[in-house]
Amino acid sequence: MQSTDFDNELTFHTHQQKGTEAKFHGAYEDAVESVKGELGSYHPLKIDGQDVETNGRFAVESPGDVDLTIGEFAAGGAPEVDDAVDAAKNALPAWEGRDPSSRGEIFTTAADLLRERKYEFAATLSLENGKNRTEAMADVDEAIDFLEFYSGEFTRSNGYQFDTGEPTPGQHTTNVLRPYGVFGVIAPFNFPIAITIGMSSAAMITGNTVVLKPASTTPLVAHKYVNLLEEAGLPDGVINIVTGGGRSVGNPLTEHEDVAGVAFTGSREVGLHIQETFSELGKRGPVIAELGGKNPVIVSDTADIDDAVEGVMKGAFSFSGQKCSATSRVYVDDDVLDEFTDKLVAETEQLTVGQPTDRDSFLSPLIDESALEHYLEISERARADGNVLTGGAEVTDPDLPDGRYVEPTVVTDIPHEHGLAREEHFVPFLTVHPISNLDEGIKKSNDSEYGLCAGLFSTDDEEIDRWFDEIESGMCYANRSQSATTGALVQAQPFGGWKFSGTTGKFAGGYWYLQQFMREQSRTRVE
Repeated sequence: MQSTDFDNELTFHTHQQKGTEAKFHGAYEDAVESVKGELGSYHPLKIDGQDVETNGRFAVESPGDVDLTIGEFAAGGAPEVDDAVDAAKNALPAWEGRDPSSRGEIFTTAADLLRERKYEFAATLSLENGKNRTEAMADVDEAIDFLEFYSGEFTRSNGYQFDTGEPTPGQHTTNVLRPYGVFGVIAPFNFPIAITIGMSSAAMITGNTVVLKPASTTPLVAHKYVNLLEEAGLPDGVINIVTGGGRSVGNPLTEHEDVAGVAFTGSREVGLHIQETFSELGKRGPVIAELGGKNPVIVSDTADIDDAVEGVMKGAFSFSGQKCSATSRVYVDDDVLDEFTDKLVAETEQLTVGQPTDRDSFLSPLIDESALEHYLEISERARADGNVLTGGAEVTDPDLPDGRYVEPTVVTDIPHEHGLAREEHFVPFLTVHPISNLDEGIKKSNDSEYGLCAGLFSTDDEEIDRWFDEIESGMCYANRSQSATTGALVQAQPFGGWKFSGTTGKFAGGYWYLQQFMREQSRTRVE
């Protein structure tokens, strides 16, 4: 089946193709200075289109410079969740009643507005969560793609309404998909524009209304997004934002009797807890969750070693490994192990750790103190139980501001069964393991409770075909030097996983994602 035509945004790539990178860098740097002048403000909740203040507030600091305050944000709780759910519930009938094309038009307008403000959003993201400029822009591009693709698909299908004819004389039947109701959308820190917009827009385009809880470390870009939707014409109450912690906001949101479904991206522990909560409360709506990964790459003895090194390095260390798709374990054929490892270490030690807004920075600071503590703890375990070839420490550079900067880490001599090779870490930490052949590589790759992304480097077509057939992973990349496991594009490479990496088997940015936010109804009228 041929897919429909769709063009991804690809801002930096387009500038590269045109030879206009200087224009990209200039626009980004101007945006950084502009956004810095806006930081430090107080941001209330937004419920039913109105600003709502609370008795508590919390401050957010930049991970790249902890002396830079991003802003202060209202700390919500169960009462505010109740009000937000009520607002979403009251907005639901009129929102569902709108024509599919009318709903879709709001989100294509939002895409246009975001396209006009992409540098502002990218700069905000760099300051708030620490992504370097090209990755921050890719985050914004993906958000635009979600808005365009989902609105286009929903409109093209006429909102999944089908005239199914007259099965018997005098009867006329139709088949429709209808929204569940109010969705709780709980977003992560690592893609706080793309994933936030992807999950929430899918829920709203399909006729649901939303209560959004952004990550407590990245609430500013979420507020900017909600404001942008208002400008695009979204009615009051269709999206409501309640900032605060998981216990104070996330738990009452998922437990609320009027919340019909939840879209969540984050840890396996939290996602499974949400599923258990729905089951215990007898809720019948969906929990659409992406729950992480422990992503393997196999390097065959036929691989182009330089491509493999580049792909693994970028997959493991972009955004300092703070991606569920990050390359985290590599299985290398004995015959090329030394060559691969030596080159990987040499290339890794050339990577630039620096402020996110600096042009040459590759590695990002870690998002918070708990991430830094975890990085230091597993690095110490690696020194005790394996061999740390490079990295494993905080970066000490007097030219850097006070931030959470760490070294990219490559570790060998860790057994496949060791916890360091099996647990998701979400930091720049990679283990390298020898294998004797492809059979062993596939077996060890599949020996995981996760199944999100996987990569292979091989020049043998039969090996590649076999690997695609046997690897237990939702997203599979062969010989992808730009990144072995990260960087999926909307429509072309839908994002999701198998096993404990996801709850539905239907992937974000793909043709079967939107239907999950709806339920089927058959309608028969006797005339």
